[in-house]
Amino acid sequence: MAKATTTIRQVLTHQPEHRAWFAATQALFNRVAAFYFEVIQAHEGILDLSNKEALTALEKLTHTTEKNPHPVMPLTEVAEDLPAMFRRAAIHAALGSARSFFAHLKKWQSKKEKAAAKGKKFTERPPVPPRTWNKSATLYAGQWKDRQKGSLLLKVWTGTCWSWLKCRLTGREMPAHAEVGSPSLVRRGNQWWLHTPVEKQFTSPPKIAHQVATHPATKICAVDLNLDTHLAVCTIQTVEGTILATTFIGGGQAIAG
Repeated sequence: MAKATTTIRQVLTHQPEHRAWFAATQALFNRVAAFYFEVIQAHEGILDLSNKEALTALEKLTHTTEKNPHPVMPLTEVAEDLPAMFRRAAIHAALGSARSFFAHLKKWQSKKEKAAAKGKKFTERPPVPPRTWNKSATLYAGQWKDRQKGSLLLKVWTGTCWSWLKCRLTGREMPAHAEVGSPSLVRRGNQWWLHTPVEKQFTSPPKIAHQVATHPATKICAVDLNLDTHLAVCTIQTVEGTILATTFIGGGQAIAG
């Protein structure tokens, strides 16, 4: 079986005053993601872990619990009472950005060392961490529910508390029998959209050689390019290679048709 992933983009229809709630949710998401990026910078060894292990390590460093009352870098200095799934979505966003940044930094350092070894001047500037954060908030399970054909409930930050908000959805409908991923809250101008990745499985088609071999009546068009006297030679052949027709393409009218 093969898999295909696409993104379903739908417009969120809501009361005008709720735009500020979406903006507040996105701002909070980016603030938390930026915080975790700084945590990763202070503990680069986390990047040697898998995403699952890194998530556990970052939560231990930042999240206050009964068993962990004094984390090294408490998240409460940035935000309090965050839903667990919201926090984890921000952690994964920070991890993705950190892995990309440090991979580019490592590549830059390698280029610099090679230039120094050869005695060459190296003028390429190093990559820098994100100066501003403007990611779309990813909503894991627990941040949305009751998704129906034209509506769903979203858990958003109003600026003072978390609240469930019912929104209408317009646009392309979700395909049937598809695996739905975590949607993202996306701002486009003054409008807010919900982008949802969906994954659908389908039977992989057989290889071309097999398809041709099992359909002897198939005709093949073969094209040879960059020949000495012609731009191209096109032939129609049977599966066995018998040439049925040939066309030589030169210049001028042959190209213009």
